[in-house]
Amino acid sequence: MATEIRGDEQVLLDEVADAAELFLAQRYFNRFLPFVKVMEPPPGRGQIPFEPWPHLMEVCDKLEEEKLLVWLKSRQTGASWLLGAYALWMAQYHPGALVLLLSQGEEESKALLWKCKYIYEALPDGLKVAIGTDSRQELTFPSVSAAIRALPSTEKAGRSATASLVVMDEADFHEYAEQSFAAVKPTIDDSGGQLIMVSTANATSSQSLFKRVYRESPKNGFAKVFYGWNVRPGRDNAWFDARKSEYLDAALFEKEYPSTEDEALSPPRSITAFAVEKLNAMREDIREPRETMQCATVTANIYQDYAPGKKYVAGTDTSHGTGGDNAVTVVMDAQTGYIVADLVSNVVPADQLAVSSAMLLQRYKDPLWAIEDNDWGATTIVTAQGLRYPRIFYRAENKPGWHTDEHSRVRLYGGLMEAVHSRLIVIPNEQGLSEFYSLIQNPKKNGRVEAQLGSKDDYPIAVGIAWQIHQKAHGGGRLRDTFMNPITGLIGGNTKRGIRPW
Repeated sequence: MATEIRGDEQVLLDEVADAAELFLAQRYFNRFLPFVKVMEPPPGRGQIPFEPWPHLMEVCDKLEEEKLLVWLKSRQTGASWLLGAYALWMAQYHPGALVLLLSQGEEESKALLWKCKYIYEALPDGLKVAIGTDSRQELTFPSVSAAIRALPSTEKAGRSATASLVVMDEADFHEYAEQSFAAVKPTIDDSGGQLIMVSTANATSSQSLFKRVYRESPKNGFAKVFYGWNVRPGRDNAWFDARKSEYLDAALFEKEYPSTEDEALSPPRSITAFAVEKLNAMREDIREPRETMQCATVTANIYQDYAPGKKYVAGTDTSHGTGGDNAVTVVMDAQTGYIVADLVSNVVPADQLAVSSAMLLQRYKDPLWAIEDNDWGATTIVTAQGLRYPRIFYRAENKPGWHTDEHSRVRLYGGLMEAVHSRLIVIPNEQGLSEFYSLIQNPKKNGRVEAQLGSKDDYPIAVGIAWQIHQKAHGGGRLRDTFMNPITGLIGGNTKRGIRPW
């Protein structure tokens, strides 16, 4: 028979449960959030409980796991309230903690600290640590020797402080982001502190510290997260279209409310080489490879296997193979423009690139292969000749390979832009397609098409080379000891010096 609980006992049990919840809230940030209240200014709902949207709870997990976090976001997706709550939680319940809030300017830094204070005032008494200094730029908790300081991003911001937590809010808009980062990063390295960089994308900046940190993660030690406009409940396509119609500058709107990280990081439409809406439409064709193929030291992706009667071509952009730019070989269906296979590596040497690529191309019956001869490409070509690859592209008599100069570069990118805009090319590789977003027509170089600083253009170049020769494709079937000159259409043969056309 169950024991009956008297009223005073139930009260005691409730008090114990409440005390346990308060204790857990001080120990764990996700248990603190149910006590947080935020403000939706009119015509919003006023003071409301913090809403645990799924993407914000994912960030909570990151805050617990990661010391370095870079967060690319859309506007009004709850980031500042979440980080305001996190800053307050860190300062109140971690003795000796110093939290620095670095913002674009003085007023912006005060606004973020105001959110910390608002959350504090709405907490139950059992979660409040007594405040000492209470100004527009500082909040201190003397009993635990902790503080939150709000600072504008300046050349010296945070230099003399050893911080437990640094939040760089709207970091892509900081005038002195490089200097602030250089000042605070060593302090958290020494103390084991945490650095969070969060921002929407600045449409006027293509080479910012924030974008570099985001693009280079996780190799630089930062974990990255991206959340687009539609992660906030209640937003749908109708909402998006209505908000977009209210903006005079559609490109600016897309930076404020991006759908994808590529859209957020891509340059303003006025200088983009490829229309973002065309690239977004091409994302519908992104696929996982149906299988992978080990080609010597490189793993190739197979999206469509060889089909008898199909015509294929291949393009290769070479690299040093020392961990910088990628070496890329793509195989294209010459009739549909579909990239049926590719291999990508930034550590394969130029000679091994030829070996790996030739193994992949053998699967497609040795299609016509154009290798960029610039820099280390000459080594790739010589190795391919030594392998007696039967169909190497010659741009002119005795000149094997594709050579990129200012004239051919214009032809390559001009043809590629026309093909992309007409949907004549299909790219299933998500990472490969993402490189197209970062290509700009540089106004400082008379509109020269190139990648933004810190971005890559290796995959587009390989695709562009393949597209330049796609009309020269011929049926499959390995030619032993013979070679077709793609310029003359004549059959050539191997000599002791390698393959040459005649």
